[in-house]
This record gives sequence, structure tokens and C-alpha cells, in this order.
Amino acid sequence: MQSASPRRLELDGEVVRSRIRAALGDGHLVAFIIVALLTLSIANSTATAQWVTGIGVITLIALAGAVSLGILAILPVPWAGGLGLGMLAGPVIALVVAWPALHAAHPTDTLDLRLIGTWAGRVSDGSAASDPSFYLFLICWLMWVTGAWLSWCVLRWRKPMLGLIPGAAAFATNVLNFPTNQNGYTLAMLVFTLALLLWSNYTSSIANANRARVRLTGDAKWDFWESGLVAMAGLIVVGILLPPMSTVDKTVDLESSMFSNWATLQQRLSHPGIFNSSPGGGGTTGFSTDVKLSGPLQRTRDIVFEYTIVGDYAGPRYFRGVDVTLTQNGEWRYAGVGLHDAISKNQTPQYGEEYQKLALAGFNIKMLRPPIGNSDILFYPGQLERVDRQSLVTQVPLPAGLDPNVLKSIDRLSSLQPGTSAGSYKVYDWSSTATIGELRAAGTGYPDWVQPFMTLSPDYRPPDVLAKIHDLAVQVVTQAKLDPATASPYDIASAIEAYLRSNQFSYTLIPPVTPDGVDTMDYFLFTSHKGYCEYFATAMGDMLRSLGIPTRLVNGFGPGQFDSTVNSYVVRGEDAHTWVEVYFPSYGWIPFEPTNDNSGAYNVIERGLVGQGLCLRDENCVDPTSTGTTVPTGGTPQITPHTGGRNEPATTGGGGVLQVSGIRLDANTALRAGAIFVALILLLLAVAARYLRPRSVMTVWRRTMALARLAGAERRPGETPLELGRRWQQTFPEAAEPVGALARGFVVAAYAPPDLASSSRASVMEAWVSLRPMLLRRVFARIRPTRI
Repeated sequence: MQSASPRRLELDGEVVRSRIRAALGDGHLVAFIIVALLTLSIANSTATAQWVTGIGVITLIALAGAVSLGILAILPVPWAGGLGLGMLAGPVIALVVAWPALHAAHPTDTLDLRLIGTWAGRVSDGSAASDPSFYLFLICWLMWVTGAWLSWCVLRWRKPMLGLIPGAAAFATNVLNFPTNQNGYTLAMLVFTLALLLWSNYTSSIANANRARVRLTGDAKWDFWESGLVAMAGLIVVGILLPPMSTVDKTVDLESSMFSNWATLQQRLSHPGIFNSSPGGGGTTGFSTDVKLSGPLQRTRDIVFEYTIVGDYAGPRYFRGVDVTLTQNGEWRYAGVGLHDAISKNQTPQYGEEYQKLALAGFNIKMLRPPIGNSDILFYPGQLERVDRQSLVTQVPLPAGLDPNVLKSIDRLSSLQPGTSAGSYKVYDWSSTATIGELRAAGTGYPDWVQPFMTLSPDYRPPDVLAKIHDLAVQVVTQAKLDPATASPYDIASAIEAYLRSNQFSYTLIPPVTPDGVDTMDYFLFTSHKGYCEYFATAMGDMLRSLGIPTRLVNGFGPGQFDSTVNSYVVRGEDAHTWVEVYFPSYGWIPFEPTNDNSGAYNVIERGLVGQGLCLRDENCVDPTSTGTTVPTGGTPQITPHTGGRNEPATTGGGGVLQVSGIRLDANTALRAGAIFVALILLLLAVAARYLRPRSVMTVWRRTMALARLAGAERRPGETPLELGRRWQQTFPEAAEPVGALARGFVVAAYAPPDLASSSRASVMEAWVSLRPMLLRRVFARIRPTRI
């Protein structure tokens, strides 16, 4: 075989170098910079959405894809080979990056060709839908494609709109499902997309003109960029400053993310409930009537309901669905029906006990997606006062010998008319305002009906595990410098709550797999110390009941986040939550929060809080909208409407508040102010461009005299245009030729007959195009600060 000669190799290398130089000189370098900025914006937006754990690596993957395909695009390689090689590298890179997570979730998997068949089977049977590591692989692959495809389409094919398709789809999915903290990326996408389109159009126009051997004047280029600056400024103003086209939340109709809905659909088709029942299985976040300690959970972003607050509510915004009281087969379960009682619209239930220190507040709730399998449940915080629907109250079975028709607690509230909770309803409820001192002094004089909630079922867990949990509870209380025999139930509950919220435990949706033959709670409390809210609530419930303190768990939803676009709090599937309630004589069931998920949504519940204008149950209620009208206890109190409006802060995320000279600016206001500033700068640049492109000979002469004056060459009295031109040639020797041509052309245009004067316009304009940058350099050199 004859090898290539050194001369041939040298020629081939020169061809490659020439191709690269030509590509970089043809606007490709600027185009790639814009592509890189766009790619980073899309990748950072996706990373901010936090679809799965470990997603932060996608920024480097997306940029690597853009660089790799950018290099292949400018090299003299066939387009099919270059594009194919770059795209085939995508799944390989994604697998390498996601392999640690994939292998941790499936230790028996091996990195060989059999892995393809294994995961193909998991995709077909739906089990991959609940595996976060699989989604990490898909997102890494998508980000590689996003950067690579955009870079190739722009640098090789000069088709930016085609290249933006996967990135725009990914960005739209992020914004629709995770709108928090996306404003900056939205602005970046607007600016960089328009910049890419303008630059691609500009370079294509130059290339077409060169191929046609048409020479473009300098002013033609100025016209193009002036139009681009104005268009960009207008786009920023429209995109940032205009109010929403509608205040109706359309997110539910628009959400179509494969990362969320596919997992949710597969899980719902495969199982009647949201969670798998097997300890080693997986599932998705969402509402369930039982507290199952399942395997890993995938976040779901489905909006469940929106709500606004009527009155200045100070209690915890935990929306109860069912009270979970039965302990059986290693799980806390909803005990079912003991008492059914239908109540009319806005009817107050007749409770068998009256509690002290309660404050009334109202909630306007718009149910958008009722939980699958529990579509009739009406969610609300606290203890129900009334709801504007015909509904059904359910109480779990109570001990034998008690009157089964006396309502002690509403453990499930269902909508009767209509038969689904979908739609809007208004609910009023009581929240406890008892202080820590009052709860400590509540004592242990428990009524007979709470006795079942003070113990764990003997067959709930193995006896040795129950003994270990009891000993741990005693140890925690003792370490808190309390005597388990004499300490108040409130202090005991607070000590156990603080222990579970300590640094010894960590929150995760991917808890370690419990070994075969080991009790799940035993493994959580004494080995792994990792889990989600069901683990923490179960642990606290087990420990409290082992000490004889009446306890129940509650399944429902947390507070969600405030969304200014709909002027409401938005609660999603991922906000499904389980918490603990402890019974205190005279005060009823008091919530506790053992889960610390580091989001700021679930904090230790403060005691004794009373919102302004709230009606207290143990006092006469004063209607704040009237002039001192008193409403007796048990009546229909009026509550001050909540006036938070669009400026109400979100419960989590979104950045802080900036205070300057007494003016408070939130993140959105600061972003809009910055956008206005950018738009003004662009408009000023467009005005400057217009100023430097006069349309008539007389205007050219005036602009020249103005720039010359700024550059230090004033016109002297009585000086003719030709004399002035000769002096400018001496003052600005580098511009002698265009200055002379401009002065001569102006004299002809100003003093010659009309037919001859019009012929000089072209030469004057061409001289002005050559003279303009020289004069500007002189002006900038003169106004630039002198270095010391």
C-alpha cells in the first residue's frame, strides 16, 4: 500500500487550516459565541428546574456538544459523517455521566451491550418511568443534542431556526413546569435568539453579495444593524413589560413534559394508588390515603389545586386529606369508615368536643386535578367550620362502648354535590392559637375515645423492633434533659421532632434500599437515616405512641408556592405531604413537623400565632369590616379579605428583596428594571446609528462639522468650505483624502446648477462613509481619560 507523501499531507493540512480561517473570518466565531450563550441559557434553565438529582452536570454536557459539533461543522468533512458522528456520541456521553446513578440504582447492571436490552425491557414494562437515574440519562442526552444540533445548524447549514427546535422545546418545558427563577433565562433566550437570527441573516447577506460580486456600502450595513437594534429593544419591551394576556392559569392544559407526565401516567396505569406497595418498589410523589414506606419517588409537577386566603391567616397551611390512625403490617393506614354524616352547604358540623384557643380563617380553593382514586376529597387546613358544598364527613371507628354517632373528629371530608372535588369551593376552618405554655399545661387527662391512638398494634412490627423504637424514644427524651415519666407530652413531642430534624437525618426521594428481612423503620432510624416525609412522620408517630401519647398522621398537601401570574398559591403533586398531630386535652389535635427537607416550606410550627382580624372561638368575634358589630360564638363571623395581591411573596425560591434608599425591589422588579435599561441602551445605539447616517449632502456637511468640532477642529469665522477642508486635512492627516473629496463634493452640491449638483451626492456619501470612523476615533481619543 502506497502511503501519502509528506507533500500531500502538508497540502491537506493547509486546506484544513484555510477552511478554518475562512470559516472564522466568515462570521462563524461570533455565531459560535452566541450559540454557546444560548446553549448555556437552556442548560442552566433545565438545571434550575431540578428535574432529578445530579442534574447540574448538564451545563458542561450541552456546551461540550456545541463545541464538538461546531468543530466538525467548520471542518471539510461530509455533512452526513460529521452530524452522524456527533449525534452518536450523545447517548455514549450521557451514559458515561449517568452511569454512577444508574449503577447505584441497579447494582447488578453491567456496562456492556446487554445493558441496552435490559433498559429496553424496563421502558416497555413501565418500570423505567419511576427511576430518577434513567431520567438523568435522558436529560443528559437531550442537552447534548440541544447544543450539538444548534451548533451544526448555525455553523454548517446557516439555519438557526431549525437548530433552535430541541432547545426551545426544552426551555418551554422548563418554564411551563418550573416557572420559579426562570425570568432571567427567559430574557437571555429573547436576546440571544434575536441576536443569533440577526447575525445569521447579516452574514448570509454578506455571503450572497460576495458570491454575486456586489459591493455593499457601509451605510447598507448600518441600516441592517440599526433595524436589528430597534427590533431587539422592542422585543425586550414586549416580552418583559406587557402584562399577562390572561389571568387564567393555563399551565394544567399546557404541561406536557415527558419527564413528569410519562412517569405519572405509567405509575397510575400500573397501580391503583400513587405509591407502590412493595418496599423495594418506586413511585411518584402525590396523595395517598396510606403512609407507605416505598422505594424511590419521582417528582410530579401536576397542579392539583390553587388557593387564596380569606383573612390574615397565621396557622400552618397544611391541607388535610385523611387522618391516618391504624398501624398494621409495618404501615400507618387510613382506618376506614366508622361514622358517615352528610352536612348541607355552609352547615357547621356538631362536634362532640369544644376546644379552646381557636382562630377562624377562610380559603378559596380551586381544585384542578383531584388525586386519582380520591377525587371526592375536599382538602382544607385545621378543623372544619363549614364548606360551601353539600358534603360527607367521615370519622374512623372508635372504641366499643362509645356513642358511634357523636362526631369527635372529621377524618375525611368528601364532596357529595357534585361527586368530585373538582371546581371551586370556599372553606372556613379553625386553627389552634394555643401557646407553648398552654400546651405544656394541658395535662394527660385524655378522653376514652383517643385511647386507640395511644398504642401501636402488637403485630405492627416485630417485637424486638418495637422495643428498639421505644428505647430510642426514651433515649431522645432523656438526652433533651427531660424525665420521660414526668415531662409534658408537648416537651416530649418537641424533643422527638427536634431529633428527627437534626443533622443526623437527611431528606431524599431516593432512600437506600432496605435489605431483605429487615424492618424498614428499623433500617431508617438506626442505619440509613435517609428518607422522605413518610419516613419522618412514621418515625415520630411510632416513637410517640410507644410512650403512650395519642398520635395520628395526616396525609394531605403542603402550602405550595405563590404564583403572581394567577395571584394564588399553587399546590402540585410534589407538595403531597405527611405530618404528625398530637392530641392535647382542651386544645384538640396539634400539628408537628418532623420533616426537614431544606426547602423552607416545612419548618417547625410556631405556637400562639394569631392573625390580624381573625375571629377567636373562645371570644366574641368582632366584624372588622363594620363599626364594632359583635358576632357571638357559634355565629357566622365576617373575616377581613386577604389583600396580598400580586405583590405577595412566594413561600419558597425566587430570590430575595433588594432595598435601596427605602425602596424595596423584589427579583422580578429588579429584572424588569434591568430589561428597561438594556432596551434604552439599544434604542440609544439605534439613534446614534441614525445620527451617523445622514440622507442629504447638507446633513453630511453639518455632521462632519459637528464631529470635527468634537475632535478639536472648530470652524473659523469667514472660512469657506474649501479652506475649512484644507485645514481639516492638516489637522487630520490620516483622513486627508476623504476630507478633500467631501469638501469638493459639498461645494459642487451647494453652489453648482441643480443638474450638476445632484451628481455629487454619491461621491459625498462615499467620502462620508470613509471619513466617519476616522473622526469618531479622534473624538473618542480626545474624551478618553488621560492615564497618570
